[in-house]
Amino acid sequence: METTARNTFKIAMAFFAIAVLCPYFTLAQHDAPIRIELNGAKDQHDYDFAPADTNGVVVFYDAGQTAWDTTQWFFIHYDTNLVKQKQFSINLTAQSEFISYSKSDELLFLLFEKRQPKKDSARTFIITLDLKNNKHLVTDLSVLDNRYLTDIYAVPEHFVIRATGTKYDHVYFFYQDRNVLTVLNDIGDYKLNFCTADTANHRWLLGLNPSDNGVLGHLFLYEYDWLTSECAIIPLPKKLDDGNKLLIHTARAFPMNADSTLIVGTYNTFIDNYSSGLHSGVYTTILHHNMVDSVRLFNFTSLKSGTPASNKDNNLNLQLQVGRGTENGEQFTFVSEVFYPEYTYSYNSYYDDMRFNTPSTSTVFLGYRFVNAYLTTFDRNGRLLWDNYVLLDNTSIMHLAPVIHTDYLNDDILVYYPHNNRIINTLLNGYETLEKLSSFSIETSSPRDLIEYNRETDIQRWYGNNFLVSGYQSLRNRDKGSKGKRYVFFLNKVEYR
Repeated sequence: METTARNTFKIAMAFFAIAVLCPYFTLAQHDAPIRIELNGAKDQHDYDFAPADTNGVVVFYDAGQTAWDTTQWFFIHYDTNLVKQKQFSINLTAQSEFISYSKSDELLFLLFEKRQPKKDSARTFIITLDLKNNKHLVTDLSVLDNRYLTDIYAVPEHFVIRATGTKYDHVYFFYQDRNVLTVLNDIGDYKLNFCTADTANHRWLLGLNPSDNGVLGHLFLYEYDWLTSECAIIPLPKKLDDGNKLLIHTARAFPMNADSTLIVGTYNTFIDNYSSGLHSGVYTTILHHNMVDSVRLFNFTSLKSGTPASNKDNNLNLQLQVGRGTENGEQFTFVSEVFYPEYTYSYNSYYDDMRFNTPSTSTVFLGYRFVNAYLTTFDRNGRLLWDNYVLLDNTSIMHLAPVIHTDYLNDDILVYYPHNNRIINTLLNGYETLEKLSSFSIETSSPRDLIEYNRETDIQRWYGNNFLVSGYQSLRNRDKGSKGKRYVFFLNKVEYR
């Protein structure tokens, strides 16, 4: 356990790996760790999980085929202390894969799809889990035949399902009670940038970028009323009041009430053939029903945090990843993370057929290196309240995705992300840093365990001030020699206090 001057991320674990072991206590481990471990095949992704707030968490895995056309999926329900409550199985079509999950009210919605073999039609299933009442429902979407599904967004009995392609996406709207599927079309090729449920107006708000052979254009909003099935396209401004062009790349929606929604995203005013993937700053606008106000622009060079004085008069053009927004009803925070792709080059030579020595160069992609993150926070009118700047600790990932997580703890905002076997975190309040950037180790079931390496490490808010750390670890127990090696999927419960 590591403490700071004001709050503490405190770890406790209990251990489960088919059997329960007694906890160990050391000077570095003040509480019994709250943790589950499930043994897995080395370097394989055998387990998935979905948190259900105060109803606990469910872990599930493919238990193998029971017949030539049937696969059994095994589900384990744990409570908020990671104590097993129930286990059950569900049969799906053979070779079904877990894709994604969503939650609404007290229900979990798990999306599964059979993608292989390609000569067969794809099969799609939604499993609805009611962990509180120990109920589940399997919905067969026989009308959906797309083997590239990636995301599901849910409100009770209505879903948005996304299929992601290299150059464009497909978006489907599905009514569970009527088994009716419609597809978003007649607007050309597009990529989905965000999807948010506006429950006060019973509508989905989507941000869509037109896609011209993979080159993304100016984002527009699309609304879909799930009660009436009515839809509308809501354009965002393409010019500023002074006549200069504006290219909007991304957006996030914060529904505030039945009359207004705050839209925040990134833009570029320097527009050429290379600007589709570059960002100059953050904009805000207010959506009133299906009309938007004029935009406010906040260039990164105008922010108080993170910009050297020598760059204040220049226009930055940054490669960014935009994460989910977070808010507490009065403050709305938007996170944009700066990255660049890394490569290494090797040089060698060979003798060709004419016995000439010919040099050659090969390029190897190493990953995406994340440098820093801008946190911009706005009020309900889209005015900037404060901005902050977080340096990322030598973070590199192979698949492009947001790294930073943010969550409000009353008026303070907690910033955190995983890095190797540690969780990096800091606590901010406006321009003030309440807790300096620090870290704590992900503890194992025994202080005698050595972590050889980690895979797929992540952390997310669970409920209240409790978080779940997840991933895979290759472990070796120092007391058991060669017999002490194991590869496990783990969940750790972490409390911030």
